[in-house]
Amino acid sequence: MNTLKILAAGSLVLALCCASTPVSANQAYKATTVGAAAACPVEPAWLNSPSMPTEVKKSGSDGSSTFCDFYQFSTQAFLYLMSQNSSGQRNFMNQALYPVLEFDASGNPVNSCDNAVTGATLRTSLDKADSTSISTGQAGDGATIYAQDTNVVYYDVRFDKGLCSLSGSAVTLQQQNIINFPSGTTEMKSAWKLLSAAEVAAGTFVTQPQTIGGQNVTLGLVGMHIAVATTDHPEFVWATYEHQINSPDCTPVGTQPASPWTFASASCTSGLPGTAASGNACNFNNPLENQTAPTGTATNICRVYPYGTAAGDLKADENVADIMQQNSGVDALLAGSSVPAGMQVLTNYFHVGALWVSDITQSSGGVGVPNERGSLRLANTVAETTFQNVDLQKGFASNCFGCHNYSGTGQSVSNNITSQNLSHLFLDVKIGQGENVDVTSPKLIGSNSAAAAICGGATGVCQNAGSNLKWNGNWTNVNTSAGSVCGCTAQ
Repeated sequence: MNTLKILAAGSLVLALCCASTPVSANQAYKATTVGAAAACPVEPAWLNSPSMPTEVKKSGSDGSSTFCDFYQFSTQAFLYLMSQNSSGQRNFMNQALYPVLEFDASGNPVNSCDNAVTGATLRTSLDKADSTSISTGQAGDGATIYAQDTNVVYYDVRFDKGLCSLSGSAVTLQQQNIINFPSGTTEMKSAWKLLSAAEVAAGTFVTQPQTIGGQNVTLGLVGMHIAVATTDHPEFVWATYEHQINSPDCTPVGTQPASPWTFASASCTSGLPGTAASGNACNFNNPLENQTAPTGTATNICRVYPYGTAAGDLKADENVADIMQQNSGVDALLAGSSVPAGMQVLTNYFHVGALWVSDITQSSGGVGVPNERGSLRLANTVAETTFQNVDLQKGFASNCFGCHNYSGTGQSVSNNITSQNLSHLFLDVKIGQGENVDVTSPKLIGSNSAAAAICGGATGVCQNAGSNLKWNGNWTNVNTSAGSVCGCTAQ
């Protein structure tokens, strides 16, 4: 059993995304009849011979990728990551493939690329990162959420080993002709709850053993973000999954069960949508901030947009139908008599939605998010609890790309590695390895004197990076895709 330390301090963040549609949650997520529009099958090979997909298919009549192609990509990736080896270990927990991000007691990154897990890996903060933060908490105003059993939710982050060998130097990246994260780059953030003996015996959660506070415990997976980059989609395909009894819908369509919900009481659920109103005693989606205790007041959470979709969103019906058929197709596949119990447990999880861009030469964001596709209001109830109210008509839409900004390849400054915007964990990986990193400057640097003011400012803290980084005196304009960059190192 691994003994993983817990960092129960305010985090900075790796925010991913997910949410829901104009369909009612719970049983509707597992619906098997979704209409003729959802011709989006699940392939048996994804379970029988699991492999990580390398590219999104192009099934459209015009040679483009359909919504279904992206959801099939996400499903195949999820099933591969959840698949088990002969020892029962799931692929996403294989340290040799997907190291877990580690920190010291002060929250600073340590080496996550070696063979030993010696640092803290679990966090309890939901802290929302801005563009200058690096870390692994949940997106959500420094909040902490507690299940109805009053136990805190923990978060950890994993990434594919390839990030360990990717350079953080703008000069080296230029020499290697790299402006985006390599195809196959994968990032995952998982949310976990402490399981009771009865929950462990029921076998309805993906689990991991931990030692917390000197006690051997079992954690159960309640949510998971998966982001995967490909050659055709360097913006990453962002997908999210949740346990099916996490949270009810804030505005239910029809009847939904009052209980059991892991993150909502029966009385508050039965009063929805009224109890979700601001000021109501049920206090939905308003967790306390900066809590570090392992137990606390239970948090009520409801889902604002099922499947991250609202009526009127671009191709809303097609988007929801494809997600639903993927969910029902996975359940049908897992119902086979030869499917091992370790995989059958996945019937307790559902695909909430995914997000990507249509034209990779153009950036994400903008009012109406015109270049974004899929679940435009994507948010995971246990990973973006307070960021579910995605307003597409604002300059900042709090979906995945609201925090993980993608610069299109057609832009003059388009290096998504040195920008430190697309990935919030790459800096942690490099700094943890003891390496310096180059960060795109907020302004053009033309001289050493200008660099001192632009890169370090009055405090010496590296601009556009984390507060734990300082300018090391280096800068360059040599990488045209990155623009001017400042050299940063750990303080």
